[in-house]
Amino acid sequence: MNLHEFLRKIPKAELHVHLTGTVFPKTLQKLSRKHAVKLPPHDRIEDLYDRSEFKSILPMLKIAVSVMRDPEDFALVVYETMREAAENGVRYREIFWNPTDHKDIVGLDYEMVVDSIIGGLREAEEDFGIIGRLLPSINREESSQLGLEMVQEVLNNPCDEVIGLGMDYLETGHPPEKFWKAYKTAGEGGLHLTAHAGEFGEPWNNVETALDLLKCERIDHGYTIIDNPELLKRCADEQIVFTVVPTNSYYGRTLKAETISKLHPIAQMARRGLRIVPNCDDPPLHHTDPGKAYIDMVEVFGYDLNDVRQFIINSIYGAFVDESDKKRWRIEWLKEFDSLRSKLDLPTNPQCN
Repeated sequence: MNLHEFLRKIPKAELHVHLTGTVFPKTLQKLSRKHAVKLPPHDRIEDLYDRSEFKSILPMLKIAVSVMRDPEDFALVVYETMREAAENGVRYREIFWNPTDHKDIVGLDYEMVVDSIIGGLREAEEDFGIIGRLLPSINREESSQLGLEMVQEVLNNPCDEVIGLGMDYLETGHPPEKFWKAYKTAGEGGLHLTAHAGEFGEPWNNVETALDLLKCERIDHGYTIIDNPELLKRCADEQIVFTVVPTNSYYGRTLKAETISKLHPIAQMARRGLRIVPNCDDPPLHHTDPGKAYIDMVEVFGYDLNDVRQFIINSIYGAFVDESDKKRWRIEWLKEFDSLRSKLDLPTNPQCN
């Protein structure tokens, strides 16, 4: 077994992926034809997934929303992405999605969408053994009132698969405190809490606000925490989990390729004591998958296999599941990791040892 095969096969949890960012090119094309939705001009469908110069992927998320219009569409998208995740060693996955997008762009109500997504999750679990859970996510570019109304709708329609609340889209100009009331309501309603913060070069204050005002248990991205050693030490001491994305667009645009391995915050975060978990975010849009996220941690950022083992521990530690599940997974997954590692054909490269 070579290193790539090993990193894809090892059991892992993924805690940071967006439903509308998982739509494969051929599926986008198929659904657009099914519903007669006009896509932006392109020669090949893959052109819409162009990552040259790390173009923003946010507009593509809206396009994906526009082609998902009936229960079968949601079930198909979920099933396909969960199959790919399972093929890359993911045993448990938490998925963000924005209910307000589907209502505003296509006119679909929350109950229909969540039931359709859950149907796809259950089918994938039956076929591939992968467990999926959902975190409705606030589009921070919208109003605080709309975010609060979305949370209230989630709480009014409880289901076992919906376990938490997230917040995404463009952080610039939309700091976390904008949605303090929505988070307070979600927490009082029993939902787990996480938020994108410190992502687009936005200040470390957003990470602190997400922790102290929004009461987040986990931080998505959080890269600018490295600019505040005191906050970084606090998060290391409190064992806050950060879900990082090796293919993050912002640093791909702002750092030179030859300096990413040293200057990217991901290269520093674990080495400075933070609990980080690699994730693929929007797999086809980032031209990645859950296995490649781990490959990048080794080949781009120079982490070794002991670090990889710790990432798996972190992925379990940060999952919004019962402690009994975490304990069982730690035993089972680490035993499997160690067994697979013993069969690994290692190159003569110290970072792979």
